[in-house]
Amino acid sequence: MASPAMTFSRAVVANLAANDVRDIVLCPGSRSGPLAHALAEAAEGIVLGTPRIRLHVRIDERAAGFLALGLAIANGASAVVTTSGTAAGNLLPAIMEAHHSGVRIFAITADRPFDLRATGANQTTNQRTILGPFVRLARDVMPPGPGRDLAAEAAGLVREAVARSVGARWAGAPPSPPGIGTGPVHLNLQFAEPLGPGRGPWPAAVAADLTFEPEASVPPLPTAERGVVVAGDRAGPAAATIAASRGWPLLAEPTSGARAGASVVPAYAALLATQEGKALIDETEFVLLIGRATLSRGVRALIDGAATLWVARHGSPWREAPVRAELVVPDVPFDWIRAGGGSAEGRSWLARWHDAATAPRTTAWGIDAIAATVLESVGEAPLVVGSSLAIRAVDAVLPGAPAHDARRIVANRGLAGIDGTLATASGLALGLDEPVTALVGDLTFLHDAGGLLVGPLERRPSLRIVVVNDNGGGIFSGIEHAGADPDAFARVFTTPHGVDLGTVAHAYGASHERVADVEGLRRALANPPVGVEVIEATIP
Repeated sequence: MASPAMTFSRAVVANLAANDVRDIVLCPGSRSGPLAHALAEAAEGIVLGTPRIRLHVRIDERAAGFLALGLAIANGASAVVTTSGTAAGNLLPAIMEAHHSGVRIFAITADRPFDLRATGANQTTNQRTILGPFVRLARDVMPPGPGRDLAAEAAGLVREAVARSVGARWAGAPPSPPGIGTGPVHLNLQFAEPLGPGRGPWPAAVAADLTFEPEASVPPLPTAERGVVVAGDRAGPAAATIAASRGWPLLAEPTSGARAGASVVPAYAALLATQEGKALIDETEFVLLIGRATLSRGVRALIDGAATLWVARHGSPWREAPVRAELVVPDVPFDWIRAGGGSAEGRSWLARWHDAATAPRTTAWGIDAIAATVLESVGEAPLVVGSSLAIRAVDAVLPGAPAHDARRIVANRGLAGIDGTLATASGLALGLDEPVTALVGDLTFLHDAGGLLVGPLERRPSLRIVVVNDNGGGIFSGIEHAGADPDAFARVFTTPHGVDLGTVAHAYGASHERVADVEGLRRALANPPVGVEVIEATIP
């Protein structure tokens, strides 16, 4: 006979699956045992009525959180389950990234019953608000008990979580707070003993009936001749469509999904650092920022100095936008996307940007040449890029694509941290069920080496990791800290490590190859990855 904890756990899993949350990451633990038993049943599919899910088991909760992030980027949503105590706290970095990127992760943490809190009970802390302001919803759920309709309670809990994760509401419920947008949610589930498995039926579950608030009226785009469209992370193809229809220059970051079409200015970052680029900034009348732009100081200067600034789809919560913005909207209105009919003066303005921008040369071996070679190799396949020098190198050398054909490039740009990059790439590969290439620096690789740990009972991703190894944090050499005393600079900024990356790769069951020139890198990239591969590109 199933315990109340087991019955409730089955209902939670069934309702997650019914709402298209089918990729679920589990970290082992005793207090989360009822959820683990339910997930194992569902993954095996041998019990009548079990929902269809894809279970991924990991031992490190921090890596598991970022694995869930990659899975959610691939398929729209995911869940991650942990036991109590520090296990729950280890989800914080991934949830922070998901919050600022607007990615839907359902963080489900098991907890001791409320009467054991503040009593010195083992592995017990305040988990109710442990993920702080970084979730759209935090629910502390009382322990399941006998004599209650646990299936209905679980369905209501998941329905509320699904609604808040997309900024919607369900029938009869109050609306979500304004300006929230999509993002992660936290369900802290208290479980009382017994926690073990038990036979019992799986409940029926249905998708939540959600209602979205009607969009407020948005004014049409202004008729400025000297406008600029800035496409930041996750901007989407609408940015390219608007720029092309208006004849405005398009400054599109690699992860925007918009670096395509006739308006794109691929070498914008280098241009904006020149006197000619700064003059173009001064002449700009209107800036439309779509997505979250964080890569270039020149773009930041353009945004900060804009005579008129409008913002759409700027991460999540979407009201987290530049303070000078005169208009902030959660998404791109359809009326903005319709053809705008740019004028002759507008086309001349665009031509000036194109004429001023010079395509970079990447002949010498270094991070730009490595990035260009990787881009050439992956073609239209997904690419994950570390949020340090690697993403800036890709930004420098990535050409514009034909209209409506932008590359799929992913990076954790919500907070632009290097942590969790390998686990995110693994999640993307598993979620898409196709090979993925990652381009990272050596510190990014070492910071998340634990993300490579996949147990022998788990499905391994097809993942190729190209590591640019300059023995430290090269990004600091290009900013103001480089003027410090060389010895102090090396110790507290570039942090040379001296680690044999091949030994690390082999310890986690990955293959390893070291290259030191473009031809060697091309040969290493020639065939599709098999399992997890590490290609170490060494530079002086």
